Amino acid sequence: MISSKKFILQILCPDQSGLIAAFTQGIALTGANILDLTQHTAKDIDTFFLRALIECENDAIPKIKEHFSKMEKEKNMEWHLHDAEHKTKLALFGSTTDHCFYELLLSHRDGALPCEWTCVISNHTVLEPLARTFNLPFFLVPSNTSKAEQDSKFNDILHASQTEGIVLARYMQILSPEFTEAWKYRIINIHHGFLPAFKGAKPYHQAWAKGVKIIGATAHFATADLDQGPIIWQSVQQVADTGSIEQFIQIGKDVEKRTLLYALKLWLEHRVFLHNDRTFIL
Repeated sequence: MISSKKFILQILCPDQSGLIAAFTQGIALTGANILDLTQHTAKDIDTFFLRALIECENDAIPKIKEHFSKMEKEKNMEWHLHDAEHKTKLALFGSTTDHCFYELLLSHRDGALPCEWTCVISNHTVLEPLARTFNLPFFLVPSNTSKAEQDSKFNDILHASQTEGIVLARYMQILSPEFTEAWKYRIINIHHGFLPAFKGAKPYHQAWAKGVKIIGATAHFATADLDQGPIIWQSVQQVADTGSIEQFIQIGKDVEKRTLLYALKLWLEHRVFLHNDRTFIL
């Protein structure tokens, strides 16, 4: 196609008959071509979800927007049209551990993540050399300042760099309710899958002492309720009783980094749908 572009269309609406036909015919009428389509009906809540990768000429974009704007009220639907070639600008927050950082930065360098890193923000200087290695600006925002001051510094940095989202790669500080609300559903966090069963320090030590058989990790959106945000992805790994605490920690790091990476890819590819603080992945 001449001067064509690819877009991702997300649709969420109450379930009703004829939806797929209505949406696909609507796309065809604008001259766009459907390259991939995934749909799901959640019967428990009578809600329909659709994700479509479409290709169209540039002059068809206003037609698509006009068409679905008209359908919005008729179908009582939410819809978004995303540029599939857009590289989302993300900031990395971290503290002292680097396994998740390396996984994300290396995957991005290999072309596996459709994003652009804007900066690294940390409450320690440990990760500064790593940020420099990947030519990323590093900003230190100490934890011994007030939450209001931290928020102000965070927002100054993020807005100046035109950051669109945040990844908490083992950032070991609680964000303020005001900050998480301002960046609602744009902050992705990773935590041990044991929570809330093993709260506090040294969760892997606690898990080993209890003789757990599975180690897990959960990637979720950060909200004002600590570690209670909508879940994006979870992974687990079987562990043997003969394993040491050190082995548990290493297995846990492996689970954490692959879970965070996959969750971020899902979000960047607009596969994550949110409905009443619950996620649906298409």
